[in-house]
Amino acid sequence: MTLVLKNHWELTRPRYEKGLEKGVYNSAWPDALSIAPIEPTFENLDPLMTRMSEKWNWKDQDRYNEDDLRAKLAQPGTALYLLQDAREINPVIGYALVSTVQQPLKRRFWSAANDISVLEVDNLGLFPGNEGGGRGKAFFEMIFARHFASNDVVYWSQHETHAPTLTRFYRDTMNMKLLDTDYVPDFRKQAVCVA
Repeated sequence: MTLVLKNHWELTRPRYEKGLEKGVYNSAWPDALSIAPIEPTFENLDPLMTRMSEKWNWKDQDRYNEDDLRAKLAQPGTALYLLQDAREINPVIGYALVSTVQQPLKRRFWSAANDISVLEVDNLGLFPGNEGGGRGKAFFEMIFARHFASNDVVYWSQHETHAPTLTRFYRDTMNMKLLDTDYVPDFRKQAVCVA
């Protein structure tokens, strides 16, 4: 069985606020970029996941099963966003799904287990062909700006698959703290071995 890395990241509100002061994060973005909330239903999420899976097989991950997703989407605190760039012919260029932290994460990480208000970014991605140009960072910042108003911690789990540079991006550009790393089965159809 081929394995890939899965990194678990954390950003606390004090770290985020300090990053705002130091200019690590922006609080204003190009007018063309926006996040638009839509109703968090499976019927809205599934076509977005399907489009992402055309290249990166996101729907082949174990956690993507319809019953579990329907339950997650029905929970209070779950939000689904369209990531938009008005300069594009098709302005919806990606999506983000955020939710309250689930039990497995609460059992594993201290801050999620101690009544601190925690949000998990389940997905944030740009559709194939829309990567680059700093838009991913801007969309993360928009999510942070919206959700740190009522949360103390934002978690993010990242499979190290299609973009080996993402670890540097989350650590160095987004100033997130790496909490832990797992080796998990590779969900892609054409797997690449991890040494």
